Amino acid sequence: MADPQQGQTHSAAFPAPPPFFKNFTAENLSRLKDFQQRGATKGAEDAGPANGCETEDLPDELRYLIPPAPPADGRYRSFGDQYDIADRLPSLEDQGIEQLYPSQPRSPAAGESDGTRSEWTLDRAVTLRKMAESLLLNFMELVGVLAVSPEQYGRKIEDLRKIFINAHHLLNEYRPHQARETLILMMEEQLERSRAETAGIMRMKEKVESILSDLASSFADLEPGEKKRGRPADKKLERHRQIWDSLDEVLGGG
Repeated sequence: MADPQQGQTHSAAFPAPPPFFKNFTAENLSRLKDFQQRGATKGAEDAGPANGCETEDLPDELRYLIPPAPPADGRYRSFGDQYDIADRLPSLEDQGIEQLYPSQPRSPAAGESDGTRSEWTLDRAVTLRKMAESLLLNFMELVGVLAVSPEQYGRKIEDLRKIFINAHHLLNEYRPHQARETLILMMEEQLERSRAETAGIMRMKEKVESILSDLASSFADLEPGEKKRGRPADKKLERHRQIWDSLDEVLGGG
């Protein structure tokens, strides 16, 4: 018989970690590696989940170190709720909710002559605007019902709930498009930053080359005798100041 506390733990907001987390130690990982190597040396052609040794042959504390196989039904449980591995958006029909807007017709298959259905698309913006107007109208009707017959509020509340769920479902259909556009925007921003950095590097390179060219030309203009005996102290000091000012301008980003 299953432990009644186990179901409560799975459905808690912050469930306790499973008890087998204590088995994930460096020693157990080394032991599992030894088991896998021994299984591989036996010539097992199918590695299986243990990469060379069957799960049944492992001690209990090592079986938890092997990832389980994906669920056969394509669903998994998390915090007491079940989810699909495919992570698709369930339709309103699957949720048992009335759909207030027309469904998107399927595109005709290959060989079908009816090509008009594939040309029709649902204008979600117009549909959402109509739903917003319906929400306002139903809310005003709810206020009137509460003023005249408060006990009949349930029907209008259900109408408001249905409209909200339909509008929320339409917005959720935009999520894949939103994710693609967000990724495109991030990549464009990264590309712009790379281009700006490259342009800054090229400008700095040109500035350094210009300074080095000016320095080389200034030394080349000196007379041969002046190079040997050197300039007066004030001219030499001025030349050093010009060199340091140029280097400060480049290194300081000015």
